[in-house]
Amino acid sequence: MKETEVTVQVFNDFEETCAILAARDFELADRFVIKDRYYSGLANAKDLPYGELIKNSFLVREIICEKETSAFLIYKQKDIDEKGVVIAEEKVKVSIGDPEKADRIFGLSGIDSYCEIENSTCVFKKGSICLALQDVRDLGLFIEYEEDETMKALDPVRKTELLKEVLTGLGLKLGSDFSCKKVYMKLHPEA
Repeated sequence: MKETEVTVQVFNDFEETCAILAARDFELADRFVIKDRYYSGLANAKDLPYGELIKNSFLVREIICEKETSAFLIYKQKDIDEKGVVIAEEKVKVSIGDPEKADRIFGLSGIDSYCEIENSTCVFKKGSICLALQDVRDLGLFIEYEEDETMKALDPVRKTELLKEVLTGLGLKLGSDFSCKKVYMKLHPEA
């Protein structure tokens, strides 16, 4: 099932962002670390436009919690509009037992990881709103907001508008791109 989310860079520092969210009655619900390794069978993956890059990529994701670690193989089918904005995506994922062995299998078959992204995530909740505050190594602070049950019947454009309205109403110093593509930002820091 395709879902809509927005991701935007936050220019407040981590502690200030947490304080602003707490002042707006958001409660810290969870903490974990995500390690993503992106793979493609294309030799020139880093040089592709984002839409082509992500269409020809999959990732191994480790979610490291205080008590356990889980790992998944994920493919993201993204709907991208004419401006390059992701308006919806479908994630296909399967659990894997050993991400290091998966990495070795891919490498032995000639599919190497072209990008690694690690982030420390704090999930904040208030009613049906669930925000993921992500401190991404080498990139900075981001906030991600995925549609909730109250938005399921809406079209992706309207969902995006609502998600952006919630984030801009928080009083945070936000970037202007609500479709941040962290893997592309890491590969192209000059862009």
